[in-house]
Amino acid sequence: MKVRTVRCMAALLSAAAVRPSYADAAPTPATAPDAPLWTALPKPRKLAPPPSTADLAERARPAVVHVRGLRELGAAGGSGPGGGAADGERGVSVGTGFILNPGGHIVTNEHVVRQMTDLRVRLYDGRELPACVIGADAPTDIALLKVEAGGTLPVLPFGDSDALRVGEPAMAIGNPFGFNHSVTTGIVSAKERVVDRSGAGRPSRDENIYSFFIQTDASINVGNSGGPLLDGQGAVIGVNAAFWAGHPMQPAQGIGFAIPINMVKSLLPQLRESGDAARSSLGVDAQPLDSSLAVAWKLPSTRGALIAQVEPGSPAEAAGLEPGDVVVSWDGAPVSTDEDLKIRAQLSTPQARVQVGILRRSQPQSRHVTLRAAVAAPGVATRPPHPAGCGRPRGARDTSWGFEVEEAKGAAAARLPGGHGVLVQQVASSGPAVEAGLRRGDALLRVGASRIRAREDINRAFAAGKPGDTLPMLVKRDGRDFWIAYTRR
Repeated sequence: MKVRTVRCMAALLSAAAVRPSYADAAPTPATAPDAPLWTALPKPRKLAPPPSTADLAERARPAVVHVRGLRELGAAGGSGPGGGAADGERGVSVGTGFILNPGGHIVTNEHVVRQMTDLRVRLYDGRELPACVIGADAPTDIALLKVEAGGTLPVLPFGDSDALRVGEPAMAIGNPFGFNHSVTTGIVSAKERVVDRSGAGRPSRDENIYSFFIQTDASINVGNSGGPLLDGQGAVIGVNAAFWAGHPMQPAQGIGFAIPINMVKSLLPQLRESGDAARSSLGVDAQPLDSSLAVAWKLPSTRGALIAQVEPGSPAEAAGLEPGDVVVSWDGAPVSTDEDLKIRAQLSTPQARVQVGILRRSQPQSRHVTLRAAVAAPGVATRPPHPAGCGRPRGARDTSWGFEVEEAKGAAAARLPGGHGVLVQQVASSGPAVEAGLRRGDALLRVGASRIRAREDINRAFAAGKPGDTLPMLVKRDGRDFWIAYTRR
């Protein structure tokens, strides 16, 4: 039998309309250090019929965002599962996130923003804002972003994933395959699901990756990553992270996974303060319990983590834990599996004193453990900071338009208003112009209210705004005039 380890290791960094019930629960939008980082859903004062699915979606969608940016596909973590790219090749990465406070903090998956440059967030109202990565934790696949919106933003309140029951309704909101703010519904299919994420389109499982999910049959697809999973009251109970694709000959349906929100709660304060999450060391190897082992140890169930080894000199040894002990609770919270123990131990604050409930020879006992800060294993490399990290020097940023123009002449000029204008001569392979849909040969007629007859007119129109502004452009293509939205860099 394979014995999985709970030996703790250092974190590896990688690259709702909003209705009054939500708004009233929101913290003040100020940047005061004592302002809460997220919002909790207030308990109802009296029993009331649960809100309809349509009501929940209407409340929640404004707080869900589209996360996108450019990624070096040849870089580590840049190519998708089963794909590859030469060094220097670039692609667009897309995902989902959700706003947790009015000041502009956003939660998404770490793999959505890994190796991403030119990180941007599109709000429900259509605004597109530059974003940066405040902190990220690759093992848990959680990242905390920040945007400056110039005002308060709608938020999603957090629920309690430990209090979930299998069979409760669940709603996922995201951007699957680019279909923005899609809503799917289902139920909580399972809790405490331990999954080898390599089968769900994620990296292979190892001791630095946590695989402890809420399973749901609400449809989750590519692009849903980082979006919220909501309960029947509209509170976030998980962060959608993966789906099970199955085998090509036996494709799976309705098997999606979300990171429990209580795990996210334990990470966010550290991500905001230091950019990463410290790990604690317990010092045990543990394994799951199957029915045979439960009978052999005369245990009432298979819930818990069976200790197979205690490291000499570890906090576990100092607390008196022994091989054969079954850990069933951690600081008052139940421990369901060895993966649960690993997560709770490693994500606890270093130097914290924790009460651990155990079964020793089937008899309940408790021990107090003082955790120790974990040390990275020799040879384990730390991932570089995120290219879109907040406060990180970005290097030489491309401030060009992303396109080149030339003066229209002859018959081409005759087809333009007044017989004058400019034609797009070249469009960069990446950047704002290609993202807006501009093509070589397009005639640029207006930028906002400004008529464009020469290159200087474009300069003047751009000078009136600032980076981050989205400008309407009137374009003529194949004899047809139409508008596009160009976001300045």
